[in-house]
Amino acid sequence: MSLFRKQTNRLSVPYEDDVIDLARQKGEIFVSHVRLLLVVSLAAIGLIVPSSVAAHGTAPPQPLVATVGTPTSGDNFVIALKDASGAAVTHVDPGTYTITVHDYATVHNFHLSGPDVNQSTSIDSTEEATWVVTFTNGKYTYMCDAHPTLKGAFTSGTVVTPPPPKKLVAQVGPKSTISLKTASGARVKQLTAGRYNVTVKDRTTADNFHLTAPGINKKTGVKSRTTVVWKLTFRAGTGKFRSDAHKRLQGSFRVLAP
Repeated sequence: MSLFRKQTNRLSVPYEDDVIDLARQKGEIFVSHVRLLLVVSLAAIGLIVPSSVAAHGTAPPQPLVATVGTPTSGDNFVIALKDASGAAVTHVDPGTYTITVHDYATVHNFHLSGPDVNQSTSIDSTEEATWVVTFTNGKYTYMCDAHPTLKGAFTSGTVVTPPPPKKLVAQVGPKSTISLKTASGARVKQLTAGRYNVTVKDRTTADNFHLTAPGINKKTGVKSRTTVVWKLTFRAGTGKFRSDAHKRLQGSFRVLAP
């Protein structure tokens, strides 16, 4: 038994050394593999990341074509903004665009305006131009400044539609009366700032309806009867209405911030 134990011990020592050496070899191989993979990964990142950034940073502006007039008759009442496929532009995504402008007219111009954009050609001469513009969320219009009915519009991104204007009714006459009421017939004592359509009913030739408020000064004629609609934007402050012919006919109201 002692001999066997001794032989076993003699055999176990070389065996343990072999195991340790093998483990060391495997460890070195593993570390070497890790180092190799790390070097390859870094190299790949070094190649891929700059090219990706460059791709995003050098994206070409998207092309649009603007025209006013026509090549055969520059003064024709024609204005348009089209995309690369020739379709009329009604909506675009926010971003940078290159607009090639063909102004064939000597009586028209092409005027593009909207959030952060205000570009135009001259009215009295033809012009070829290239504009690089950036559209954001909102509504954009293009028109001829000499002929405002020659126009078009499109939207970009998300457009928030404002609420419809509220309605008021102003009246002077018949006889010596003057008032400003809501659509339901209540007398106006205070309003919330915003957009309003005011229907003015002037029922007398002895007085007029004169409305004033911050940024507003509108009136009808004293000697005429009329019904008109004023599209107004009230700002915070005090509003007043009166007859210019008879100062006793008057009233006032407050405009509160929203």
